[in-house]
Amino acid sequence: MNVLIFEDEKPTALRLVSLLSEIDSTINIAGTIGSVEAGIKWYKENNMPDLVFQDIILTDGNCFDIFDNVEVTAPVIFTTAFSQYAIKSFQVNSIDYIIKPYDIKDLRSALQKYSKLKGTFHLPDKKLLEEILKEKSFTPKKRFLIKIGDNYIPVKSEDIAYLISDEGLTFATLFNKEKHIVNYSIAELSKQMDPASFFQINRKMIVNVKSVNKLSSWFNNRLKITLDPQTNEDTVVSRAKASSFKEWLDI
Repeated sequence: MNVLIFEDEKPTALRLVSLLSEIDSTINIAGTIGSVEAGIKWYKENNMPDLVFQDIILTDGNCFDIFDNVEVTAPVIFTTAFSQYAIKSFQVNSIDYIIKPYDIKDLRSALQKYSKLKGTFHLPDKKLLEEILKEKSFTPKKRFLIKIGDNYIPVKSEDIAYLISDEGLTFATLFNKEKHIVNYSIAELSKQMDPASFFQINRKMIVNVKSVNKLSSWFNNRLKITLDPQTNEDTVVSRAKASSFKEWLDI
């Protein structure tokens, strides 16, 4: 299956590619496009893909400008962090609408819907869609309220160097080397932190891009990274995440 991706943020595009590959290794990425102009050009010069993941806000405008200029006959799954475009997206031949950040369950569900519907599309009930979008809308987590003794202090997400899960607890290490417990799991935080600044390198750890000083090859195609502040143990990027992590850093 040939899949065309429209996404103007490279780290987000890389995460989508990685998740799609995890769901179905036979998926071929026909292209990754970040602008309206490049999208129009691609459609005019290439065969129609089997499926399109379409970010709504692109670098030079709104994706609906593409549909005004070229006829897109492939089924479309719209993706965005902003829910206000949902209703308009279903005026195109859309089969689903995903609120970012990308979640593997949402993507798997959308692909299953594609497999069932293929070339047949129906407009969903607008009221139902609006209720779903209220639950799905996303804003990156900007701060945490940390309990210290009998007191609470606010901590900005940008001040966190990394988050680690250890023996059932999640610890946030700040750039000033303070360490605090946060009441979220790594799985929950991976969906809440800004994907442009934070990356889940393995099942136990999320790092801030500003904390990464160096990376080197490690056993079994993994990566070892040096962080600031330093960690007590080796910090290793899993084999499954290694490639996308390097690309995430190289933007």
